[in-house]
Amino acid sequence: MSTPVRLALVSREYPPFFGGGIGTYARWIVPALIDAGARVHVITEAHDQTNPRVEFHGPVTVHRVPMAMGRGGWTSAAVRFSINAARKVAALAARDEIDIAEFAECEGAAAALLLLRSTLPIGTPATVVHLHTPSEVLYELRSLSTRALDQSLAAYFLMERLAIRLSDQVCAPSHFIADWAVSHYGLAHRPAVIPYAIAPAPEAPPPSHSKDVLYVGRIEPRKGVESLAVAWKQVLARHVDAKLVLAGADTSGAPDGGSLKAYLLSLLDEPQRRTVQFLGRLRPESLGQEYARAAICVVPSLWENFPNTCIEAMLHARPVVVSDNGGMSEMIGDTDAGLVCRAGDPASLSDAINRLLSEPFAARAERGVKGRARILHMCDPSRIANARLEMYRHAIASSRAPRSVPDRAESVFAEWKRSEAVLAGDVTTMSMPTFEGAITRWIALDRQSSETVGGHA
Repeated sequence: MSTPVRLALVSREYPPFFGGGIGTYARWIVPALIDAGARVHVITEAHDQTNPRVEFHGPVTVHRVPMAMGRGGWTSAAVRFSINAARKVAALAARDEIDIAEFAECEGAAAALLLLRSTLPIGTPATVVHLHTPSEVLYELRSLSTRALDQSLAAYFLMERLAIRLSDQVCAPSHFIADWAVSHYGLAHRPAVIPYAIAPAPEAPPPSHSKDVLYVGRIEPRKGVESLAVAWKQVLARHVDAKLVLAGADTSGAPDGGSLKAYLLSLLDEPQRRTVQFLGRLRPESLGQEYARAAICVVPSLWENFPNTCIEAMLHARPVVVSDNGGMSEMIGDTDAGLVCRAGDPASLSDAINRLLSEPFAARAERGVKGRARILHMCDPSRIANARLEMYRHAIASSRAPRSVPDRAESVFAEWKRSEAVLAGDVTTMSMPTFEGAITRWIALDRQSSETVGGHA
């Protein structure tokens, strides 16, 4: 029998404060790893108070550390969490309670530990950085509230890059983001690809005879909701009884910085608006009712990794229309679970929606059955946990291989020089993510509108 893996999972989002996709990942991978024999510490933010504390949740030990906002705004808060997490990981390693620590790339939580480790002897824990969605991608696709790339924001992105490049292992839930990371970050090794583990699967509701098209997610530009609004006009031209239902929180992602929900409605005429319903963010039980009512679900993101919303739609046995710029097409695979459209292309999106709505009821139902079977296998918690344990063991062994402190220091110094070059000069020289095809239309259109309204980008 192999020695149990002893893991510190560092995730600012963790129940009961689990926020978005990163928190959902943490929520379900921890019990899966425990069932597979791992010993797990979770290091997370003390959302409701500033004092650190330790909680015991059955076999899981949860360490809550502070992350208060300072004068430097979100960047200083991220640095504070990274430092506090590094201290906790170092303390657990010193007591020989962990062998490896896993971090999300988002917010650069691993940066402080990796800088500290470069000066320490071999024996500090191995590190894994998990790719969810890097913040610089969110910025370029207008999913961060700021419109200006200043030095504070550049430092924030550089923390994430440092953590990704200096970790012992990088992993990702989709081949899409693994390949993107190799190209964008110049990684020497391709990240390990392991999908997310799912929650205990609910019973699939019966197929729906409605013509409801359900979108679930934040109402933000990256999610492709602008192209969805334009595409909806062509859907109504063929299916006058169709209904578009959007479940998710509104954001200030309109070109002028205002409500994106209001902006989307402005793209439609009055009769078209009556076919669109915004529900806001829903509790899980209410969201389940919307899945049950939906004929199909749509995930039209401009850029996406491995979205939980697509997992949920497939678990509810609903056919899906997904964009080609993300891991969603991998989730469908070679099955008939749904259709793939071009990201940011309203014509391609409306064609896919129209095709599914025009199919016989039995054909749509069969697609849903195939999608549910596909995702149940792909994201099976036991299978995913065992794959992660194998990856952890490989990372631990690699970190313990002979390697000198000067070698580590040299790699850190190289990252430091890159950071200084950006922060000492014009931050616009920072090599930011780029996009192609129809995606660029929406980015350019909104930036142009923003400059007209506010006088600057």
